[in-house]
Amino acid sequence: MRKVLLSLAMFLLVSQHVSASGNAFGGLELLEGYSVKRGSAVDATTWTIEKRGGLAILFEAGASEGSWADPKERDTYSWYREQKVNGYTARFALVKGGLKTRWEPDNSRGLPPGNILLVSFLLEGERSSHTANFSVKVANSREIADALLMVMTFNPSKGAF
Repeated sequence: MRKVLLSLAMFLLVSQHVSASGNAFGGLELLEGYSVKRGSAVDATTWTIEKRGGLAILFEAGASEGSWADPKERDTYSWYREQKVNGYTARFALVKGGLKTRWEPDNSRGLPPGNILLVSFLLEGERSSHTANFSVKVANSREIADALLMVMTFNPSKGAF
């Protein structure tokens, strides 16, 4: 029993350290006050990054996820950009305010439809559906900045996601 308690205490200490240091999956660095928890999906890896009363960033990665920030959907975005990040093509898009899409979260924090930041990392080249995707409902430019400050630290080559 003592060994079980000691093991549990060590596990809690290590997991608290990871959360406090901000180093999460894929080398992701969290801003102060944010935590990350693993979800479950049949064919993908899922995580949620959140701050109580604030943003909830959804993450999903898998071999057949496809790009959530899709250049074919540009008419639904306020803006769309692509950039190399850590050697991977990353796509960034902001769903237009007032436009309800499939990306609208269950908990919209009372915000009107739209204003959803989508970020997709293409993991196996331009035509591959193997991607790592982030989605976050944002209220203002400060929340966009917070989301991007965390998402831009994601490095698929660091794995563990």
